[in-house]
Amino acid sequence: MGEKEIAQQRPHDIDEALEAMRTTLEYYHAHHDNRAIFLRLYYIMTIEVHAAINGYGDYAGKQIFIDPGWVRRLSGRFSTKYFESLDPDTRSRAWSYADGVAKQPHSAVVENAVLGINAHISFDLPRAIGENLDPAELDDYRKLQLRKFDHDQVNNLLIRVLNQIQTTLAEDYEPGIAIADALMGNLDELASGEALKIYRERVWWNALTFAAAKVDGQDGLVRDKLDWESAHLAKDLIKAKWLWSEERALDLVASPFRRTKNWADITLERPQRPEQAGGPPDTAESPVSTRS
Repeated sequence: MGEKEIAQQRPHDIDEALEAMRTTLEYYHAHHDNRAIFLRLYYIMTIEVHAAINGYGDYAGKQIFIDPGWVRRLSGRFSTKYFESLDPDTRSRAWSYADGVAKQPHSAVVENAVLGINAHISFDLPRAIGENLDPAELDDYRKLQLRKFDHDQVNNLLIRVLNQIQTTLAEDYEPGIAIADALMGNLDELASGEALKIYRERVWWNALTFAAAKVDGQDGLVRDKLDWESAHLAKDLIKAKWLWSEERALDLVASPFRRTKNWADITLERPQRPEQAGGPPDTAESPVSTRS
């Protein structure tokens, strides 16, 4: 599969999304493509959501979502937005900034990660949620609150794997991250977790606006707003050159300890199955009910 075929992938649900992500990661790793950095963390997060939906591992016998099918479909739509962004003729400005940095051979790993997170969450996620909402639900306050609950549960799952993501990025791409983590203790994970909650709370309201505007044919205006906001943040992130320089300096110190220098040799995670137990390395409690 080449770049053109990768960009044409359109997953319909979370299972198809994971398969498409894995195929794409293998291609990126084979070509030492920095776009693998964001996609790897996105892949890990999606594996966690997949386990929660299906009751695998730590989630066995536990209910996480009110409507798992809705989250399953949303995960497909959300990943489709990612693959659409690979088309240079239609991608948003935020994704263009992220792609530009990814093409720089010595760009910082965290810079690549946060630019991808910004584009995918700020621009893609509100539209994916908006499209996943039934227009008839927009006037149903009770139904929207139930959808919001499932959205928030995903937030909790993502926070749960932050430490795993940081460890993976350090071991496979940039060991300097581990030095920064040791210096800061758990402060960076806590800050990232709280920032993620606030970030995705704003996404929810943008999603409702996009869905409502779509009914009236005004969704293009909302899309332009999301494009501007995500591009503005991307430019601010790129301007923080001192931060990315510090990251690269730490990486030079730690580079002899990098586990895998050839990205093609990286072993990717696989989704859990019913017989598998155990969660991410941080062993955080699951945001779950014990209901079967």
